[in-house]
Order: sequence, then C-alpha cells, then structure tokens
Amino acid sequence: MSKFKVLCLHGYTQNAKKFHDRTGPFRRALKNQLDFTYMTAPIQATEFQSDEPTDDGPSAAWWNRKDGKVWQEMQQSMRAIHQTMKEEGPFDAIVGFSQGSGMAAVLLALMQIAKSSRLADMDADVQALAGELGDQPVPKFVMLFAGFYPDLPQFRQIIAAEKLTTPSIHVVGENDHIVPMDRGKQLAEEAFIDAVVKTHEGGHFMPSNAAWRKQYQAFLEVLGQ
Repeated sequence: MSKFKVLCLHGYTQNAKKFHDRTGPFRRALKNQLDFTYMTAPIQATEFQSDEPTDDGPSAAWWNRKDGKVWQEMQQSMRAIHQTMKEEGPFDAIVGFSQGSGMAAVLLALMQIAKSSRLADMDADVQALAGELGDQPVPKFVMLFAGFYPDLPQFRQIIAAEKLTTPSIHVVGENDHIVPMDRGKQLAEEAFIDAVVKTHEGGHFMPSNAAWRKQYQAFLEVLGQ
C-alpha cells in the first residue's frame, strides 16, 4: 500500500530541522506507513523554553502567547501552512507536537467548518480564513503529542458548533511539566469525537520504542493502512 503523506508541525521555539532531528526514532518506527514533510513556523518565538537549544536554526512559533496578537499570528501561520499544502501536498494527515498540536487542532477546525453548513454561523474572520483553507482536503487523521486545547474564541466558536470528526490519537506524558497531561486530555475530550488517548510515564516528548510503535501501527491499521 502507498504511504500516508503527513505534514509535521513542530513545538514552540523549534523549527523544521530541530523537529526532524528530534523525531528520528518516530520516523524510523513508522517509515513503512508514513511519508514526512516538515515546515518551520513563520513567527519568531519571543519566550525562551528551557529544554530547547538556541544554536540550531531559528527559534520559531506558530504564535506567541504574551504579545496580544495571538489570532493575528495564527492567521499568518495558517496562511504559511496553506502555502505549504498547495506547494507540497495534498497531505493525508498532520503530526503535531506541543504547540504544533494546538495549531493542528485549529487548522483542522477551520478546514472542517469550511465544508460545513455551519460556516455561515461563524464570525466574519473565521469565515474568511476557513474559506482560504477550503481548497485543501480535510486530513484523514491527526497524531497529536503533548497537545493542549487552544483557549481561543475563534476555536471555541467552531467547536461549539461541531466537534472535530477526523480520527485522532493523542499521546500525553504523565510527567510532562511543560504541557500537563490534563491539558492534552482536554483537547481530545472537548474538541474531538471518538479520540484515542494514550498516556506514557515520561515527560515532554514523543515516545517511539517498540511498544509504542505497535500502538501507532494499530491506530493506522484501523484507518486501512
């Protein structure tokens, strides 16, 4: 069977190269199922995150929490992702880590509402951005690691109208001190229908040993891979 083509969205202060390098074991574990594409977020990160090195390319973000421009920066990031989708897609799925998981959820919500009869009920800015993204197919599934529910009025409005129906697996760490486990579970439970939630004993990372490889493969097999 052909591989699923996936777009990978990195965490806060990372970039495409950092995320590519850090996901080596994950990529090797699923090399027969997934074909990976990485991109760098268009926003400069303004907050330092202690577990990230600063000498390996740009310190990038999908948005910054404290500059009062979250939605504006998200729109800029959405348009950058849309451009990557047009140039390098179409993509079958999205893999997101940390802030990239939150970004993936908002992206998915906009892409889903763009094809919904509820689009007309959304605020004008949501309608406009969803309309731009609507020329791309809604992903077949998402794999979200150390994610969190984006506390954003635009996202809440979409989820209140209809929860996300795309198959999803959410992997959270019991000892994640950057994004606590409960925040990842909140994203799965409040934003998605029939989400698969898996926990590990570690912290802020993507587990990829043999046992986890079997769990990911089981998830993909349900999708027909």
